[in-house]
Amino acid sequence: MLDLFTLEMARLDPACEVISLHDTAELGPVLGFGEGLRAGPKLSRVLNRAEASVVRLDPDVAVLVSFSGLHLPLGRRLRLRGIPVLYLGPPQFWAWGGWRKRRLRMAADKVVCLFRFEEELLRRVGTNAVYLGYPLLDGVSARLSRAQTLEMLGLGPNEHYVVFLPGSRPAEVAHHRPLFRQVFTGLRRMVSGIGGVVVLKPEVRSPKSKAGMPEAGDLPDREVGLAVVSENRYDVMRHADCACAVSGTVTAELAILGVPMVVCYHLPWLSRVLAQALVRSPHFALPNILAGKRFVPETLEPEPEGLVRMLGSLMRDSEERRQQLEGLTRVAATLGPPGAMERICSLVMGMRTKRPERRTTNRWIPE
Repeated sequence: MLDLFTLEMARLDPACEVISLHDTAELGPVLGFGEGLRAGPKLSRVLNRAEASVVRLDPDVAVLVSFSGLHLPLGRRLRLRGIPVLYLGPPQFWAWGGWRKRRLRMAADKVVCLFRFEEELLRRVGTNAVYLGYPLLDGVSARLSRAQTLEMLGLGPNEHYVVFLPGSRPAEVAHHRPLFRQVFTGLRRMVSGIGGVVVLKPEVRSPKSKAGMPEAGDLPDREVGLAVVSENRYDVMRHADCACAVSGTVTAELAILGVPMVVCYHLPWLSRVLAQALVRSPHFALPNILAGKRFVPETLEPEPEGLVRMLGSLMRDSEERRQQLEGLTRVAATLGPPGAMERICSLVMGMRTKRPERRTTNRWIPE
């Protein structure tokens, strides 16, 4: 999202300066409620340092993305110092922690919602919220043909394959990657001649690896016949027959690309107990949340055999596949209209006028 934001800001105003703040890196990505609680002791230290950095930069606008545990208190502090704050991607208050939607009123001058239904819910409690479209909608597209993608993957022109998306957080990948190897092994026994591809985000893979050379962590995947890629991810996803993905943004990307999927997730035991007590949403896969009903198979603590059965059905021209494709088309339509990032950047530029004595510079505080 940062790349799209930076490119669009540069297009709208070539003189604008976009600065990414990395003071939050010490917290690192965490998986689940329990891990978030254990990260708490670092929060105060990182919060103070982030505030000091932003004040030193003295930006025209601070744009905070997600990460509510840090950005809700940070946004409030920055506003008290007179710095305009735009919050992009509010916390999922509709799933748990409803009190956070009120804290947004103090944390941001403007809240840009990721989903249409969030706007009304936030406005009901007095939060200055707006929905401008899904920011990633315009950037999620395939550029290669199916034939080109198959050739890139080393597959034959008539081969079929399933794509596996184990997440981006280290804990997610560590659990789901071995699980997906078991699933692919079982799926190959059910569907002869099928290929498989694991898609990892570039930041998950070691920056020291040589181009064209497999990493040590890729070897177990390759031993069972899985290719591992981190580039051209949307092409690989778009031309797959179906996908097995962890819950998260990637499921919205699959919906935009029109790829049938099975969604799963593993939570450590403490996080699982807290989720059962606190989470109110009946679904956890984004397509199901946006549709208001379950049409995409989703499972917590999945077993390989169950995932194999669900994926096997999607590999065929089955009724389940046809219904899911129709549902994904409807869900993708709710993420419009196109051009969301342009509207978001225009909003940021407009917020600069609140401090007209300052030079025209925008600063970016990332997730």
